[in-house]
Amino acid sequence: MSGLLPRPVCRPAGHSSTLATRGATPTTATRLAAIAALVVFATALGACWRDTATLHLVGTVQESLTVVAMPAIGMPTVDLDAGFAATQTSAQSQAPAQQANVRTVSPTVTITGLGGVWRLATVTVREGSQVTAGQPIATVEDGILAAGVRAAEATAATAAAQVPVLADRIAEVDDQRATLTDKHGQLTTALATIASSRATLTSNRTQLNANQTALQGNRAGLAQTLEDLTATQTTLRAILAGLPTDPSVPLPPGTPTRAELTAQLAALATGIATATAGLAKLDAGLTEMRSGLKRIDSGLAQLATKASEVRTGLSTVEDGRAALADARVQLVDAQAISRVMADTAAVAVDLAREQQARTTVTAPVTGVVVKAASAGDLLPPGAVLATIRPTGPATIQVWLAPDQLATICLDDPASVRGDWMPAGAAVPGAVTLISDRADYPPSSNVTDEVHLTRAVPVDVTTQNPLPPGVPVEVTLRGCHPPTK
Repeated sequence: MSGLLPRPVCRPAGHSSTLATRGATPTTATRLAAIAALVVFATALGACWRDTATLHLVGTVQESLTVVAMPAIGMPTVDLDAGFAATQTSAQSQAPAQQANVRTVSPTVTITGLGGVWRLATVTVREGSQVTAGQPIATVEDGILAAGVRAAEATAATAAAQVPVLADRIAEVDDQRATLTDKHGQLTTALATIASSRATLTSNRTQLNANQTALQGNRAGLAQTLEDLTATQTTLRAILAGLPTDPSVPLPPGTPTRAELTAQLAALATGIATATAGLAKLDAGLTEMRSGLKRIDSGLAQLATKASEVRTGLSTVEDGRAALADARVQLVDAQAISRVMADTAAVAVDLAREQQARTTVTAPVTGVVVKAASAGDLLPPGAVLATIRPTGPATIQVWLAPDQLATICLDDPASVRGDWMPAGAAVPGAVTLISDRADYPPSSNVTDEVHLTRAVPVDVTTQNPLPPGVPVEVTLRGCHPPTK
């Protein structure tokens, strides 16, 4: 028996679907004729409709479940030396269907990495939760995966940075080989400059020593002068103290007067102050000269050190000429390897990110959750994470005897009624599948026409959802009249 039976068209005899000739202008007469034809057609169609079979059947609302499987998650192992990701592929296990019409859906297809058991970090749904297609329903702990992504990104960044760095390094080597000769000349000039500076500092030190000797002689003379002035001051003060205080007393001949002695003492005081200030300046000058000599000695030591460094640099330049040739060959080889590392490291990053993205599990369909795992559960790949009953049109399976089957066609209208519905209420539907195989129906679908005989299952789909698993009454209006 074919699963696709043609639906016959019932037309009254002599009826034509064309009411007016194409291109003709409608008139009042043609309009009246068209109306009359429609009335005749409707009357004949009603008679034809009354001739078709009406079947009263018992069916069961089928339950269609979608199982969301635990994704297969792994973490690529990044080779920090070469940038290659060592991965291992294992087969994805699927959760077995627990009942008829159960469809298993897994967000992943293959496993790349280690696999194993993973812990659920969050589960945002529970039994009875409404979900929409694409809605996140659970997440897997991704600490290790996040670390893997960061490691892969770091490796990729390092590998990618090496390519331009090595190119610049090769250019630098070429420039260095060209500038080594100039560097040698610069070092030779620097060595000559150091020698000249050393000669200048040595001359300055000799001159400074001579100046220091002269200042020391001047200081000795000034110190003697100060000592003489101080002795004279002491003598004059003693003479002044021996003079009589009475001005009327005559003084010996040649003795200076009190006024003269006072004036001389004032002059001596000025001379002593000047000599003292001069000694202070000479001492400061000598201190500065000693400091200058120390600076010159330090400069000479630095020049000696610098001269040694320059000589070492000259030797290094000579060695560098030979080393640069070998270095360039090695850099060219390293640059080729770094390009391979950059390409393979980028692949490792994509793999690591893809694995981390699998830790967010989304609902594949819109519906109601009938079963869900809990946060903290340890699940292997392919294990049942959640089971969803999709929302939408319901499918009722009815069983028809062969003589009943001959009266129906695909898309025949149907009326579905359940015992929970109000009196007179029903849900419209249509025939959507006629099986091409006959079998013994379950006991819940046995009727007077179908009893201990083979029957054919027929699916009726309603426009509205119905509770799964419940029995319903189905009224079918077939496309053929009943057999006599």
